Amino acid sequence: MPGCLPRAQAPARSEHIALAPLASAIALALCGCGASSTPSASTVHTASVPAYVTEPYTHEQKLVEQGAPLIVADGCSACHLSGATHGGAPSFSSFAGHRVTLVDGRSVLVDERFLREGLLDPRANELRGYDPAPMLATLAHLSLAAHAGQVAALAAFIEQVGPEP
Repeated sequence: MPGCLPRAQAPARSEHIALAPLASAIALALCGCGASSTPSASTVHTASVPAYVTEPYTHEQKLVEQGAPLIVADGCSACHLSGATHGGAPSFSSFAGHRVTLVDGRSVLVDERFLREGLLDPRANELRGYDPAPMLATLAHLSLAAHAGQVAALAAFIEQVGPEP
C-alpha cells in the first residue's frame, strides 16, 4: 500500500546486512500492510527470493527477513514506521544506533540487546517523552516472552532499519 512504510535506504555500516535480503524483507512487509492484528505466530511467510540473491542467508539475514512481516502483523509499523507518528512513538528509521534518554535519566544506546530487552520487559527501560501505555498494551497482547524467535527477529529487523549514528 502506498505510504505504508518509508522507503528503505542502504545500510552504511559494513556489519549491516546486504541490501538485497533487506529489500526482500521490506517488500514482504509491504505486502502485508494492514494485516490482521492477531499474534504473529501463524502469520510468518517466507518471501520468494529474487534470482539475483544468492543463498544461503546468514543467520542475521534470516532474522531480518523473519522480522519484516512481524513488524506489520504485530502492528509495530502503525506507530514506528509511519511518517505521521507525530512523536507518539520513536521511528525505527532513526532509533537503532542512537542514544535515547530513559525516564530515570539514563542515556543508553539503542542496539539489538536493548531492543530484545525492551520487547521482553518494556517497563525496565521506558523512554522519556513517550507515553508507554500503547507499547505496554501491545506487548502484553503479543506475549513475546513465550516466543523467543519472534523477539530475536523483531529486534534484528528494528536494528537493521536504523541508520548508522
